[in-house]
Amino acid sequence: MPGFGCWLFLALSWDIYTLREIPEEAIHVSEYGILGLLVYRALTHRVRDFSIYLMAALVVAMIGVIDEYIQWLTPSRVFDLRDIRTNAIAGALSQLAIFLGLRPSIIHGMPAAINWSRLCYLGIAALALLALGFMNTPQRIAWYATNLPPLAYLMDSKSVMVEYGYRYEDPDTGIFRSRFSEAQLQRLDQQRGAEVAGILDRYIRGIGYREFQSIYTVPRDAYAHEAGVHLFRREFHLDRARENSPEKQHHYQVAYRENQILKKYFSTALNHSRHDWNPETEREVEPNADKTFLYESAVSKGLITSLSQSQVLALFAAVSVLLWLVGVRLRRAGRSTQT
Repeated sequence: MPGFGCWLFLALSWDIYTLREIPEEAIHVSEYGILGLLVYRALTHRVRDFSIYLMAALVVAMIGVIDEYIQWLTPSRVFDLRDIRTNAIAGALSQLAIFLGLRPSIIHGMPAAINWSRLCYLGIAALALLALGFMNTPQRIAWYATNLPPLAYLMDSKSVMVEYGYRYEDPDTGIFRSRFSEAQLQRLDQQRGAEVAGILDRYIRGIGYREFQSIYTVPRDAYAHEAGVHLFRREFHLDRARENSPEKQHHYQVAYRENQILKKYFSTALNHSRHDWNPETEREVEPNADKTFLYESAVSKGLITSLSQSQVLALFAAVSVLLWLVGVRLRRAGRSTQT
């Protein structure tokens, strides 16, 4: 009978195989699995107890974070928290494969206090790297691009690290997320609605949505970007519904709900544009829309809405301080046992 390590290796191989239609993801899993083996091999020169597996997994996770930062700084590449998770999982699985499959004889014994301490410090370093990403909001990206000329190209990037915002659960529109509070949306609609209407007329069904995305990025103009994405999603699904798609009712429902969001929260921009539906379109869409369940818009779905940035950073800081206190105590305990 094959051992558990063999089954783990087969599970990792299957995970890579299931990602065959997303080659970038499959490559990430295989690359970071191999990287996990190399990091383990490097650490064996210093660590010979079971803490080596945890250390190696943490080091691989940190390399994965740095890799995503480099991708964010590279034009045409994107930062993705999901890739960080994938990289970390691949590194952890490689350590499990070594522990349960290879069972190296040179690794034995419970971790010494000094190695537990090192794990705590590695954890602090990993949290610090992650915290940098959670601080890197579009507002900071805009500051970099404005004040550091070599980074000016970041204003054109479609990739942001993290964004914070608000979750709306409105019985009239369904669930959607925005970078702005309701008061901010109302103010922006009053102040910039007519201006944004001209932008929507120029690009959505005009010059083109791709060019709109390249010009009105989140760091450059988050409000125009948000309005444009809602409008594009409405138009896209209305077109699909009119093509008599098998999911016609679903497409009408998305178009109907996105229109409701635009009418309620971007009303000035919509009313001043050429995109306000006429009565005939309203009569076409509303009866065909499926209103039996609560709609959730995919626009801005990646926003962090459960915690504010200050709360996220406070959580990072609290965990880091706790790890530091534990690490100091364990280091002292390790030194006392050696003397």
